[in-house]
Amino acid sequence: MNKDTFEKIILNLQLAQKRSRELYKLGLDMMQYDENYEVVIDELFRAAFNEEQFEWINWYLYEREGLRGEINKAYKIVGKKKVQVCHTIDSLWETVCEAGQQKDFDNRVGG
Repeated sequence: MNKDTFEKIILNLQLAQKRSRELYKLGLDMMQYDENYEVVIDELFRAAFNEEQFEWINWYLYEREGLRGEINKAYKIVGKKKVQVCHTIDSLWETVCEAGQQKDFDNRVGG
């Protein structure tokens, strides 16, 4: 998957989540309908990415923003410095790329 496709998918998933939250505030619970799509999306992500990459994507989509709108932060250690990761879609992409090894990808797609 290239970066442009990845970004489009993440942005559209964020828009769908925002819409669902807004509908929920109006008294419409779309969880029964959205859950089926989320299962399909998860399976497609699992087919395209390894487990660590999948976990970072899920964290960004579902845990980064708290229930009250606060933004949670994730970090990695580089040398002796603590560096924030996954704070933007670009940063998420970098983290996902770092977490994926080409040989691992090649093994999953029969390369």
